[in-house]
Order: sequence, then C-alpha cells, then structure tokens
Amino acid sequence: MAGPERYDAFSLMKRFRTDEALLGDALALFVDREDFGFVWLAYEDDSPVACACVGYVIATDAGGVVAVVRDIYVLPDARRHGVATELLGTLRARLDAFDVGRIDVPVAGDPGLQAFLIAAGYRATDERTFSLDR
Repeated sequence: MAGPERYDAFSLMKRFRTDEALLGDALALFVDREDFGFVWLAYEDDSPVACACVGYVIATDAGGVVAVVRDIYVLPDARRHGVATELLGTLRARLDAFDVGRIDVPVAGDPGLQAFLIAAGYRATDERTFSLDR
C-alpha cells in the first residue's frame, strides 16, 4: 500500500475507528509487513468508496493459510450499488494468487453483513464468523 492508498484507507476507516493513533499504527504495519496482510480499496471516479482489511493466519482446521477479512466498509452514498459485491469479488481473485484455502469474515452480530455474505456464497461457521472455502 503506497502513500496515497494509505491516506485513502485512513480517511475511510476513521469513520468507524475512533482511535486514529491505533488506526495509523495498524495501517503502518500493512505497509511495513505485507506478509501480514493488506488493505483492499474500491474507487469510484478516483475517490475511495470502500475498503476491507485482510490478515493472514495459518489454520490447522483448514490445513493452510486462511484470510481473515475485517473492516468491510462502504461509504453511505455508495451503498446498494454493487460496490461491496465488486470489492469482495476482486478480493477473492487477489487471494487466489496467494493460495488461500479459506476466507473468514467476523460478523459481530451484524444482520446486514450476514445477509450480504450469504448472498455472496459465504456460510455461517459459528454465530460470529462466516466463511468461504476456496
């Protein structure tokens, strides 16, 4: 993630992350430690409209690498226009290149996110996580 993308991610994520110092620290890790994960952004007319953070874990129940997707966010004016669907679709394609065995998304009891993930082909693995096997 280069400088402009880091600023774009920060500007989107500070809308729901209240501690800007911690957010800045986390984004710096994505820049400094690409092996930990990355931030995926969606743009509309050169402006950032959506983001998702991806972190990698080695999961013994999956027999390999799992991508954990957090902080899925779409600007209110861009919602219900297919932006999140496109964001997850392109993210899935990107993760194919890294031989990720499964994608997990924590849902934290968010019924809207749960419905969206079900429509996108994810399944509930427990009350807090939805998964997509690769």
